[in-house]
Amino acid sequence: MKSLRISAFCALGIVLLLSSGIPAADGQLHLARPRKQEIEVRLIALAVEYPRSSFFANDEVFVAEQELSKEESRFIKLVYDFLPYQSPLSDSGLDYSLVHKVIALRDTTCDESLWEMRSLMKQQRRSEQPNSSWKYAAESPIADLDRRQARLRCYRTTSDDYERTVHQPTNEIPY
Repeated sequence: MKSLRISAFCALGIVLLLSSGIPAADGQLHLARPRKQEIEVRLIALAVEYPRSSFFANDEVFVAEQELSKEESRFIKLVYDFLPYQSPLSDSGLDYSLVHKVIALRDTTCDESLWEMRSLMKQQRRSEQPNSSWKYAAESPIADLDRRQARLRCYRTTSDDYERTVHQPTNEIPY
């Protein structure tokens, strides 16, 4: 008799639970995936140029100026990934008058300050690696990165996400 009563209450509980309208877990996990965004940048300096590999992906790290609007911009760190058969971004010209339009992914794991980037450059000099000093863009009004302490947002892009270069000379000094 007791077991019949317990079974009836369990069955009633299951029926009430199923008819209550509470949605069951559907087995889908909705994680916020980082999304790519189109950004416009002017290259200020080539900070790190690793030795090129003919087998693996290569990287170049730039300090760039991201244009937020006509009168507003900020410094960013731009990591450009390319394969051995693709040309590096520095080959397109390290010129401040060029605006590069890229589709980039915001990467918070590689955010760092200019101070941290300079310390990496000093370590490379000590190990006597070639190309260990920053190469500044031609016509760049910003040639005093050594005095700045800004924390740079990091963006990653690839040669596949590179859209185009637009020549837009500027006479304004943004900083």
